[in-house]
Amino acid sequence: MAYEIEEAKRLVVEAGKKLVETGLIARTWGNVSARISDTQFVITPSGRAYETLTPEEVVVVNIEDCSHEGDIKPSSEKGIHADSYKHHPDVDFVIHTHQKAATIVSITGMEIRNVYDEFKSVLGDKVPVAEYAMSTTNPLRKKVEKCMLQNPECRAFMLMHHGTLCLGATYEKAFEVAETLEKCCEKVIKDNYLRHSWDKDYSDDNKRNYFLNKNDAGSMPESICDLGSSIRTGSVFTLTYDNGKKVDVDMTTGLGINGIAPKCAKIHREIYLNEDFTMIDHVKDADTVAVSCLDETMYPMIDDFAQIVGLDVKTAVWVDGETDDCAKEIAKAIDGRNAVLIQGNGALVAGNSEGDMQALDIIMNKGCQAVIDCDIFNRPHYVPKAECFLMRTVYLAKYSKQISK
Repeated sequence: MAYEIEEAKRLVVEAGKKLVETGLIARTWGNVSARISDTQFVITPSGRAYETLTPEEVVVVNIEDCSHEGDIKPSSEKGIHADSYKHHPDVDFVIHTHQKAATIVSITGMEIRNVYDEFKSVLGDKVPVAEYAMSTTNPLRKKVEKCMLQNPECRAFMLMHHGTLCLGATYEKAFEVAETLEKCCEKVIKDNYLRHSWDKDYSDDNKRNYFLNKNDAGSMPESICDLGSSIRTGSVFTLTYDNGKKVDVDMTTGLGINGIAPKCAKIHREIYLNEDFTMIDHVKDADTVAVSCLDETMYPMIDDFAQIVGLDVKTAVWVDGETDDCAKEIAKAIDGRNAVLIQGNGALVAGNSEGDMQALDIIMNKGCQAVIDCDIFNRPHYVPKAECFLMRTVYLAKYSKQISK
C-alpha cells in the first residue's frame, strides 16, 4: 500500500541517514524512493548530502515519464526507481546502494544461484546481475529493467561494477533486503576464498597473503612507513605524523616552522607544489597495503573509483636514502588523479575537503578489496576505458563542485 506523501518523504530522509550510518552508502552515493500512489513516487534529490537532507528537498516524480514537481532535481537514477514501481505493484520502497561486498561480487558478472538457506526467506533462490552500462544513463536503465523482467520474483539485484537495487513492500523490508544481501555476498566472498585456497578457516590476513603469493608478491609487510597526513593553508601546510606529532612546513623552503620536518614532508610539499590540493592523507588499511605490494598500476573495477579517484592509480616507491627523487616521482604519479599507491606502504590520497577525503578513503579501500577478491575469483573485470573517461570528466566538472557547496 502506497505511503502518504508526508510519511514517504520522512521515511526517505530517514533512510538516507540510515544508509550512511550503516555503511551501505557514503556521501550521496546511491538513492532512495517511496511510492505515494499508482502514478507517483518520491525520491532523494541529486547531489545533496543525506546527513542534512530535509523532507522539503525530497522530489515527487511521475512513474510514467519521470517528470517531476518543483525546481529541485531528482536523483539521476530516477528511471530505475520508476521501472521498479511500474513492474512491481507490491513494491512501495526502493533503495539503490553502493555497498561494498555486493558491489565486489557484481564485478564478477556472476549471479548468486542457490542462495544460502539462511538468506532465502529474504532474498529468494537467486540474486541476478544486470549487465554493465555507465551510471545515470538510459542504457543502464534499460539493462536493469531487462534484468527485472527476466527475474520477476527477485527483489535484490546487483548492478555490475556499480552497486545494488533492493526492493521492498515497506521501508523495513527494503532495508532487510539490502542488509541481507550484504551478508550473503560477504559469505560468497569468504567461501570463494576457502574453495580456492583450501584453507579450513577464513581470515582476512590469510586471504591477503594468499593473494600476494598468488601474484608472486611475497607476503604482507611486517610494518610500513608513516607517510603522514596534511592540510595546506596558503603557502604553509600542517603535517601530522608519527602517532599525532604535528609540524608546520613552509612550502617555499620545505623547512619546518615550529620544529624539524620529517622526511615524508618532502612528498607533501612536492604534491602541493604540482597539484591544486589542500589535503593529503595516508591510506594504510590492510587491503590497500596488500595491493600496493604488487607494484602495478591499478585500474577501476567500480564506477565510483573511476569518478572519484581517477582513470588509473600508479605505483611509486619511497626509499629512505633517495627521498628527494622519490618525492618528485610520487608527485608526478598523482598528476591528474586523486591517489597514488606507494609500494608496500598503502596509498596517498589528495583532495580539497573533508568530504573528498572521506570519499577517497572509502573508495580506495573498496577498490583494493575488489582487486583482491576478484583476483581470487579469477574474474577481474574492469570498467571500460571510454566510460571511465566520461564519468571522471563529468564528476570533475559538475558533481564534485556541487557536493562541495
